[in-house]
Parts: sequence; C-alpha cells; structure tokens
Amino acid sequence: MKFIKTLIFALIFFSSSVQAQGVADNLITLRINHSFDEAMIAVKSTLNDYGYKIAHIQKCDGGLTDMGYKTKNYKLIFFGKLDEIRTLSKTYPAIIPFVPLKLAVIQEEGSVILVALNPMSLSDFFSEKKLHTQFKLWEKDLKALFKEMKTNT
Repeated sequence: MKFIKTLIFALIFFSSSVQAQGVADNLITLRINHSFDEAMIAVKSTLNDYGYKIAHIQKCDGGLTDMGYKTKNYKLIFFGKLDEIRTLSKTYPAIIPFVPLKLAVIQEEGSVILVALNPMSLSDFFSEKKLHTQFKLWEKDLKALFKEMKTNT
C-alpha cells in the first residue's frame, strides 16, 4: 500500500499538467474507447509485441477506494525486458526504484486511460549518458506503443 501511495505521489509530482490524450511533459497518456478488460488484453498483447514481459499486475482500486477515490478498475502493470533491467540494475543500482517500468490502466466512465511516467523525466536525476540513451529508447517504445493502441481502437 505504501508503494501505491508513493507511486501516486510521484505521478502527481512529476506531472505539471495531465492531458486526456497526448504527451504531457512528464506523463505519456492515452484515452481509449474500450472496456477495461479489452484494454488490459490489448495492452498485454502490445507490450509483448514490443518485446516487453509483464512482471506483475497490481490491482489498486481497493486501496484507492479506501483513500476516498471512486474508481471501478485501476491496475498497474509492471513490465520490462529482464536482461536489460538486470544489466542496468547491476551497473546503476540507483535505477532500481524506477524499474521495471509501470503503466497505469484506469477505467473512467465509458473509456479507459493509460498513463505512464515518461522515462525521459528520469534524466534530471541521472547524469550517465548511457542511462539517458536508455530512457530515450523507453520513451520511444512507450510513445509507439500508445500510438499503436490509439490506432487500433
């Protein structure tokens, strides 16, 4: 539960403005007209198409309801490329709190919102050029993934 609160705080902190569709400075977001279950299936399939593996899916709506939020479905998908994460974690231990990558899938009325922290936002915290290159690759993948999700809706 503490992790969820921290993640929500981080998403709010990193976000100067959240847009229903498109790319905010620190968040990559997309609203799609799918049911929650259809969106989850599409996200899982698209992540797999991009070579990412899902490490964990966390249901968050119960905890959020306890905090006063009203939501029917809210899940966090933790994903990454195992070898990539292992190498980065070993070489740059400070990156560990930020991997695997996370994607929030939130049902809101008749649509679903996908939200991910733009990995380039992490560049402010790390000076290593190799990490900046990795953040840029992740950003490129996430934007392409979201574009594909938008196109297929």
